[in-house]
Amino acid sequence: LKLQFLYFIGVGGTMHTLEDSLTSLPKLFTKTPSNIVVLGKTTNENTLCLTATTPTNDCFSATFDQNALMQMGATDFKKYFESMTTAFNENKCCSQPVGNSCCLEVPGCGKFELPKSNMNGHAVILSNILSFTKLRASKDPEKQLEEAAAKASEASARAKALEREEAQLHETIQASRDKVTYNNTRIIELQEELQSLDEAKRKAAAENGTTREELQEEEDEEEVISRVRNPLGEEDCKKYDFELLQLVKGQFMEWPDGQLYDADSHQNKFCCVIKPFTTSEFAKATQNLTDETQHQVYTLLQDLDKWNYDVFSLQEAMSGSYSHEGLVTQPRGGSLFVTAYALMHRYGFMQKFNINEKIMLNWLSLVEAGYHPNPYHNSMHAADVLHITHYILSTGGLASTCKLNSEDVFAALCAAAIHDYNHPGINNNFHSKVQTYLATLFNDRSILENIHVSSVFELMKMDKFNILECFSDEQKRDIRETIVEMVLATDMGLHAKILGTFKRRLAEDHEFKKKEDIRLALSMAVKMADISNCGREQTLYLGWCNQIADEFYMQGDRERNLGFPCSPFMDRYVPAMAKGQIAFMNYIVVPLFECISEFLPAMHFSVDLTEENKAYWANNADS
Repeated sequence: LKLQFLYFIGVGGTMHTLEDSLTSLPKLFTKTPSNIVVLGKTTNENTLCLTATTPTNDCFSATFDQNALMQMGATDFKKYFESMTTAFNENKCCSQPVGNSCCLEVPGCGKFELPKSNMNGHAVILSNILSFTKLRASKDPEKQLEEAAAKASEASARAKALEREEAQLHETIQASRDKVTYNNTRIIELQEELQSLDEAKRKAAAENGTTREELQEEEDEEEVISRVRNPLGEEDCKKYDFELLQLVKGQFMEWPDGQLYDADSHQNKFCCVIKPFTTSEFAKATQNLTDETQHQVYTLLQDLDKWNYDVFSLQEAMSGSYSHEGLVTQPRGGSLFVTAYALMHRYGFMQKFNINEKIMLNWLSLVEAGYHPNPYHNSMHAADVLHITHYILSTGGLASTCKLNSEDVFAALCAAAIHDYNHPGINNNFHSKVQTYLATLFNDRSILENIHVSSVFELMKMDKFNILECFSDEQKRDIRETIVEMVLATDMGLHAKILGTFKRRLAEDHEFKKKEDIRLALSMAVKMADISNCGREQTLYLGWCNQIADEFYMQGDRERNLGFPCSPFMDRYVPAMAKGQIAFMNYIVVPLFECISEFLPAMHFSVDLTEENKAYWANNADS
């Protein structure tokens, strides 16, 4: 025990009497190298009492009067007790229990022989400590010990939690190092491969008589169309399941019996890859579906126009799982690919605009492959947002209320499909906080949303991905502007501004006929779709909650590794799912849903579902 005390002494250079010095002497405590605790204090008889106790509660005690102290060398009691106080406070005393006594050596004060005592040494020491620190009389020593034990237990629990966190951080750091090592190795391999291809290209050019200038012009042209990574690599499209897509097409497009099918005809570009079932062929094919995947997809697509369309089950049917493993490659396509392909035929866009089916399949493969296998912002989320956007347009009544033309609806579906393309699993706040290259590039303004939409349009400069090649220049501009405005509107940093604009416009009238009004309404639709999981049936809602929690915690880990505090609700060691979800619903979801329900009354049920999900968290608070 090392306690610091104030020792008040008299003024002037006069010799202090023993009585004066003892009156000013505080209680002294020290611990010797032999693990003995010693108490020094004044008695009522103006003597010095020294008590020593061992860890096994052997007690030694003695009192010393003026004569005894003078025999110990005390000629100036003021200086004598100053030396004793210093020795006690600095733990410089030594002790040696021998038999029935203990020898206590105090530097500057001499050696004190303390005979063995029958006192409870521990109780004496503790009671004097409690008295010295002026603890409240209502708290007896036993109560103090209980409280100390509780605090010690709490501290131990915190220490164990910190140890677990430290272990997790070490694992994360090691995983990051392994990833860096892998990436560096992969970069070297790609550089070698690139060099080899470059040499082969130049060799072939030399054999063909191509000049260096001509070769450079070709390379410059390639550079113009390759600023964004093609997630398909050298491929144009995934290896889709022909029979499955034929079944999907048959659900939404009728090809009458006897009608001529010519895949090479310009008029039939919209079905130049997947031959459509005739009416009778489709009826026969769906009579007895023996293939499990085809049966599941066919059944799930029957709910395409319903609010609780299940993309989890669709993803599982297509790629075996909706977890990370089922989102990495998706060799036959996943929920986004199938949902988008179905909707293109559900609205008849393939025939109406005579879109080249090969290019559409390439584009759908490209968009789905461009989504990373994040826990939440993945291609399955895009499929869900696409479906809800379709629901708001059709069953929700937006298309009829605003009298949308086909180009508007086509643009809305494309915007929903690409709205989180190439999402890295971290939000705009992270980019701004860390000041990544993208944050600098886009000046901290809608960072991710800009990269989502610009990446896709950059890749669409390649003919094989240009689904707008069949539209006029005017249609292309109109569709592009709508897509850009809708995707940028999904930036939650602009939420209050967009919602406020919509409310003010709605207060004027419900006649949304101008293009700017139509785009505002479409932006509200995709915003609702983007956060619609809060207003879904509870099983689907909780499924999405687990996904977003995983992604939030992963961002929190990255922030912690970089030395930044974890963003709200992203610290896996301080779970706050219930608190976060309730706050999100109260301040973001419900106001948005109520506003849209005022414009589209058929959507009001979503507010009721949100309240039900909010009540779930009220009964399942964070533990």
